[in-house]
Amino acid sequence: RNLVIRRLADMSAPTKKRRVELVQVAPAGGEASLQLSSFAPTLSLADGVTVTLSSTPPAKTETVANAESLAAVLKRRAEVARQTHDRWVRSPRAAWIQSLLAELGPPAREELLALQRRHTTLAAEDFATRWELGAEWSGRVVALWLGAEGRSVEEVIAKAAEFGHEKEELSSGVVLEGGLLHSLATGADVGVEELLPWVKALTAAAGSAGGAATEAPTASLYRVDPSNHFLTAADTSAPLDSLGDEVRLRIASGRGVGSLNTTFDFASGESGSGMPLPKRAVGDRPSSPEIVRGRARLGVPLLDGYWERLDDATYVVGEGVARLNPRLYLIWKTAGYCTPYHQDVHVPPHFTLYNQTSGASAFHFLPLLLGEYATLVGRRDGPSRLKELLQRLDGEGVGEVATLGPKQMLLILPGGAHGVYVPRPALQLPPPARPLPPFRLSVIRAAELFVAPVCDLYERLLLSAADWATPLGLSEREAEAEAATLDAFAAVQQRACAELGLSRSDWTFFATLLQRRWDAAAEAAGLEQGANRETTIPL
Repeated sequence: RNLVIRRLADMSAPTKKRRVELVQVAPAGGEASLQLSSFAPTLSLADGVTVTLSSTPPAKTETVANAESLAAVLKRRAEVARQTHDRWVRSPRAAWIQSLLAELGPPAREELLALQRRHTTLAAEDFATRWELGAEWSGRVVALWLGAEGRSVEEVIAKAAEFGHEKEELSSGVVLEGGLLHSLATGADVGVEELLPWVKALTAAAGSAGGAATEAPTASLYRVDPSNHFLTAADTSAPLDSLGDEVRLRIASGRGVGSLNTTFDFASGESGSGMPLPKRAVGDRPSSPEIVRGRARLGVPLLDGYWERLDDATYVVGEGVARLNPRLYLIWKTAGYCTPYHQDVHVPPHFTLYNQTSGASAFHFLPLLLGEYATLVGRRDGPSRLKELLQRLDGEGVGEVATLGPKQMLLILPGGAHGVYVPRPALQLPPPARPLPPFRLSVIRAAELFVAPVCDLYERLLLSAADWATPLGLSEREAEAEAATLDAFAAVQQRACAELGLSRSDWTFFATLLQRRWDAAAEAAGLEQGANRETTIPL
């Protein structure tokens, strides 16, 4: 099983302690960046279907003059996350998931029991695996509750209010301002010509996504459906040798495409999403030679050296508050691309730092349950119904919006939902409102900081609970039905062993081979269908 999240390989090697000198950074000034934080964008939901968030309030700001003030912000936000975890964490043990579960009917219970049975067959001895499976199960609870027949937006709003999802402590994100951005943020217009060498370098570098040698190397590429931008094409990759031609064609035609997982792991040099670093003394840094080699060979100006600067900036935070994931993301998109509303759960609870380096991105923040509902409406009912919902929420002032331009930064918080749109400059409001200047590509570099108090709490819960994989207890009737099925299954297998002359070990061997065959067939079918699997990817 290829896990979406995993623990970093062998970080127990001796580490070289390095004390970082903290330098006061001058207040923001000098080079002016395009301030779009309060810009009211027009969002493209499909070709010919747009919505303008003219009444949605702008996201709040946090000032980070230096590393110490960033540490204060993260410490305060981490404590809020710890106090409110029962209302937002994507875990079967969270109170809000249990509340939704209690309202589901028998068909939904049967589906969840089937998923639960599948999880009990998987090897899951570590926090990484157990978190992933629990998040998957909890996400299905949310989807079943939202998708129940006759579920109205009024019921969703009421339930979100019951959980306090609309309260400020569960806001989805804040814009960062202040002097620290001089060292953590950058900005320059990026086009296909600049981007292609970076993508090729990350693809070729050992440890990058898609880094394994193949006859025809590919890059991650999601293509939005022109008739519904909340849907994506089944094929989620593009050959590297034709990537530039396709992106140029998409830009010319206005068809949105984007890559959400062009990444590199600066600690292990391996592919896939990183896990929280093991606890270590504040200021320790892994001495693995892959780090130095990785920086030297990437040739990607936006990432080379950036993880080290982030590590320096978060030095004063402390491992008990937040732990920096050494996996950095280079997220690039064309105008018209959108990522539906979601909560980032591909790894355990974390903050995300986004630096918009080129173009613009409109982040639409919604209360958690409402954001998940908006995605359901967009995918199930289509862009016109989604427009009606978003217009209603905008008119009522629900949610917040932050439009980032080059050199701006955003801190995504773990307790809310967000959708991300790359606005089309031609669709934005004309003067006297400030028009959005044209750009070639939207490019973001992103880093994750694991919320230590929440991660540590759920690690203890998941590793100490014998029933971690069976959050849904069986009723008496369900237990009797399961026992009857087991008896019937055993009888069939005993007859098969007798007919084929199989021992118990033979049976186990062939059952394992059959399971692998079934898994391969299911994976092949999933790749063919491939619809909308990007929600497991950040942003």
